[in-house]
Amino acid sequence: MKGKLGLKKFIFETLVIIIGISISFWLNNMQENTNTAKKEVETLKAIKLNIVEIEAYITSRRETLDDENDFMNYLSENWNTLNLDSVVNVLQKGRHIKSFHNLFLDYREFHPPVSEISSIINDGSIALISNHEIKLSLISLMDNNFDYVNQNVKSEIELQQVFREVLLKSNSSEISKILETTSFELKERFQGNVDYKNQILNELKAIVKLNPAKNYINLKIRQRYWVMNFMNSFSNKLNKIKELVDVELLIKT
Repeated sequence: MKGKLGLKKFIFETLVIIIGISISFWLNNMQENTNTAKKEVETLKAIKLNIVEIEAYITSRRETLDDENDFMNYLSENWNTLNLDSVVNVLQKGRHIKSFHNLFLDYREFHPPVSEISSIINDGSIALISNHEIKLSLISLMDNNFDYVNQNVKSEIELQQVFREVLLKSNSSEISKILETTSFELKERFQGNVDYKNQILNELKAIVKLNPAKNYINLKIRQRYWVMNFMNSFSNKLNKIKELVDVELLIKT
């Protein structure tokens, strides 16, 4: 009799221990799932915030590039009949004030603030996202859309650098004078603090005299088309991801 009671007690105590351990594991899993869900929501919110920042950058960059595109198209279409005085008047005003130097002497880069999304992909935090479409879209965004923009921006920069070589090898004293422009003078000019109309007119006349200048403008127009095309695709992909993230956040919060 005592043996049976001891066996029952042993079985009961064993069951209690097993149930206790099972409950403990269940509670731990519940806590882990809760923590994971919180981290996923935090990650999704970080992605959305980063997308908003990138979109603001693209909007600003697109406005600048559109202004330059209009200026380039005007130069190309009217190259042989340019009214340089009128062009200079435009170049001294508002958003066009930097166009001459950025078009012929400098270049536009593309550096949207993608560090948060890049970090989420590279450090493995992307694994926290349960929505497979969002994960694939983020990877495609960086590996394809963003990369395509950068490749074409790089090609445009390389084109500008070739034209720089033309300027450096020119024997024109007028071109040499343009290249001697100081950073202080550029700052004054870009801020519109001083009237540089005559100087800009002389610089523009010197550039237009160069035989390669027109070809450079036409090639830059062609390359800029692809920059804008892939930048718009990048922007559209961002918007699609933001919509997916918004839906996911509605479900999870």
